[in-house]
Amino acid sequence: MLKLSLAALALLAAACGKDGHAAAKGGDDLAATPPAPPADCGHAVCGSNFFVDTTPGADCVVGATCNLTVKLVATGQFHINDDYPYKFIADDTPGVEFLGADAAGKKTFSKAASNWEKQDQKSGAMTVAFRAADKGTKGVGGLFKLSVCSAQTCQLEQQRIQATVAVR
Repeated sequence: MLKLSLAALALLAAACGKDGHAAAKGGDDLAATPPAPPADCGHAVCGSNFFVDTTPGADCVVGATCNLTVKLVATGQFHINDDYPYKFIADDTPGVEFLGADAAGKKTFSKAASNWEKQDQKSGAMTVAFRAADKGTKGVGGLFKLSVCSAQTCQLEQQRIQATVAVR
């Protein structure tokens, strides 16, 4: 019984670093988006060898430029892939105008448009700028295209991100 309890604790401790689906290998055009992370992972997304957190800017006011930071952290032996073209494509959100400068349009934020900043070997962040037309709670989300690498392999992923932003 004690062995079973210890095994269950070990699985729970590893839950944030594993999400149950295989690491993607290939190009930027992944066919399917993996399912949402378990509700108890403690981050916006927990993947195999990484996690993603979202942080709304401190003061989002109607009509002003507001920001959402989407932070990627590589775990274990993995690090940020310096060569990957990180990208966030925002979902349509009523009452929200996205302010992306990527050639693909205002809803696209990318490394090429200087929205991505590597913070250190293990982390980097995408800044998503937007303007809200009215007060209230806004659900800001989209598809985050990311990559982390180890010495042996690189993992390419597309993850759905959703954050709640209070607009005053």
